[in-house]
Amino acid sequence: MARSKPVTKDLTDCGICLLTIEEPKALPCLHSYCLKCLSQWAKGKKDKVRCPICSQDFPIPPEGIKGFITNFVINTLKDRRELEEKLHAKDALVICSCCGATDNKAEAYCTDCGGFICEDCGATHRKILVFQDHKTIPYIDLQSGKVDIKSVMKKQCCKEHKGQVLRFYCKTCGVLICHECTVIDHPASSHSLVNLKHATKEQRSEVKQLMKDCNKIQDMVEGFLKSAEQVQHNLEKNLVKAKAEIHQAADAARDRITQKEKKQEAELSQAAAVSKKQIEAQKESLQMQQTRLQTALQMATEVTQTGSDHDLALVFPSLKNNLSQLRDMKPGTVDGNLGEVKFTSNPSTLSTALSLGSMSIGRDTSNAPASLGVKKTEMSVIRSYSKPSLSRGPRHGGIGTWKLSIQFGNRGQQKLQNGRDITLTSVGDLIVADHGQYGLHGQARVFNQSGDIKYSFDTKQGLKSGQKSQPWNVVVSQDGRIFITHLVSHVNVYDQNGTYKYQFPTKSPSNVSSDAQDTMLYGLALDNQGCLLVGECRETYISKHRLDGSHVSSIAVTIQPSFIVVTSTGKLIVSNGSFALSPIAKVLDPTGNILHTLNRPSGVSSWWPFGICCTADDDIYIANCALASNGAGIYCYSISGQYIGCITKELDYPTGLALIENENKLLVVVNKRVKIFSRQ
Repeated sequence: MARSKPVTKDLTDCGICLLTIEEPKALPCLHSYCLKCLSQWAKGKKDKVRCPICSQDFPIPPEGIKGFITNFVINTLKDRRELEEKLHAKDALVICSCCGATDNKAEAYCTDCGGFICEDCGATHRKILVFQDHKTIPYIDLQSGKVDIKSVMKKQCCKEHKGQVLRFYCKTCGVLICHECTVIDHPASSHSLVNLKHATKEQRSEVKQLMKDCNKIQDMVEGFLKSAEQVQHNLEKNLVKAKAEIHQAADAARDRITQKEKKQEAELSQAAAVSKKQIEAQKESLQMQQTRLQTALQMATEVTQTGSDHDLALVFPSLKNNLSQLRDMKPGTVDGNLGEVKFTSNPSTLSTALSLGSMSIGRDTSNAPASLGVKKTEMSVIRSYSKPSLSRGPRHGGIGTWKLSIQFGNRGQQKLQNGRDITLTSVGDLIVADHGQYGLHGQARVFNQSGDIKYSFDTKQGLKSGQKSQPWNVVVSQDGRIFITHLVSHVNVYDQNGTYKYQFPTKSPSNVSSDAQDTMLYGLALDNQGCLLVGECRETYISKHRLDGSHVSSIAVTIQPSFIVVTSTGKLIVSNGSFALSPIAKVLDPTGNILHTLNRPSGVSSWWPFGICCTADDDIYIANCALASNGAGIYCYSISGQYIGCITKELDYPTGLALIENENKLLVVVNKRVKIFSRQ
């Protein structure tokens, strides 16, 4: 289980030795340590030192560890704690700090000397000229609480000008200065100088606003962390249940399937181990974010609520910078699907001991708890990921009989101009990428399952002058975000209502470190880890991105990736549509190597493979975009490239496919129409 680094509850405790900090040195992340402890920790390090608590790396100053800022806030907290202990200790005799006589009880506290004085030393204080302006507080007033302890702490003096109190703040340099500094090093003619109280009033207000923003981020991180814990609990619980069901299924034919049982259990554990690592990585990231937020907010609270003006001013630049970074931090999300483990017994295969049943790891969200942020839909669509498969009888003979149940999109407001791709929204509606007429912008159109148009939205946001948006592929993530490629240099992203949110470009294998952009983005799919795969057809590569658009990796392929789908085992099925003199579809491994070719079926005169979808058993459905008389239709292949059979030929120029396997429905975009076929 991933664990965060130890976090001290008291800011005055060293995060290395866990004792009270001596000579506190603060790293830019605000975690503070003893100078000796930090020096030992960084021993042997030349350029950077890693924070023992939050694991951030920071450059070591030229003068070494001593060059990190001294955390005067901690010194103040230590002094205040020691003073409070002296004032409230039972039967304790507080002796004079000046004469040190054990029989002279302290009668007052000198805020300028920073120590207790007896009655005799107090009289001396009042006589000697240099001490006459020192402020003394009666001991009884401090002990009773009549005078606040924090108001009497010793004022900080200038290191350059001995005895000069730091009364001003240079906004230009971000440092505290004394009166002499304003004349020599920080003249008012070229520096912005303000009174300390005025400066800290503004600083305190700014820090409090940053704290408010960071508290919101902290709430999000804590919520996601609880979700990660729940997902991990679900994974462990469901894993035990699934293994038990595997054993129950195996008992029905133990003599014949013992070896198969062990193999499937090992596969299940191996798949679950991958999910465990992903959960651990998500938890570790969230815990590191939580650690940073807790420390920064704890420090900010102490400074703004109990710290002196000097304390705040001294730490303000680092505190502001740290809180600003944390406020803008995007907490890592938690994939609730990682906790899902299911085993479905398949009695029809037990007689031949082919398999005990089908398994799914982290893909079925129908019963996911709402607290994990997983949206429930009325149906589960299989497009670039797989769900538990239906029992279809013997393979290669069980594609079944499909019948057209409904068609729409060719009349009135619902009319499509040139449909290319189809999938389901997060609420179970159908969304079609409408390529549009030649030379005009296309749109995305959303229908309900009865064929009624619900709304359309433009896809031309972010285009350069002269560019046309011609939507080609569309996918929808589990959180409802809609991703569309439209033949230009970036992918557009919309919320579930069709409102434009952001866009991002791809990165080819040869320009991952540059800002160069390629301009023929077509293929689009979600892989089994929830990342987006984008196909670039000019440079022929597939670029992998997180859902926020950040680049993960890129692989070169030997086929233009016009349409892409990912199987349950991570293989890629890619077709080049109309981008080659020899249109073709191939099965690739995750690194882009060709495994199999989906050859033209016998008797088909025109072979233009376009849209693809895949069953939970990794059977491949592919649309042949041609005239019906030339062999247009939907054809089925095994994952090894073997032709299985034809599903339907009742269409001309089919382009996009989506399979709702648990409802026996096949969605097909046929130029200006959407056709839904049902398995009989």
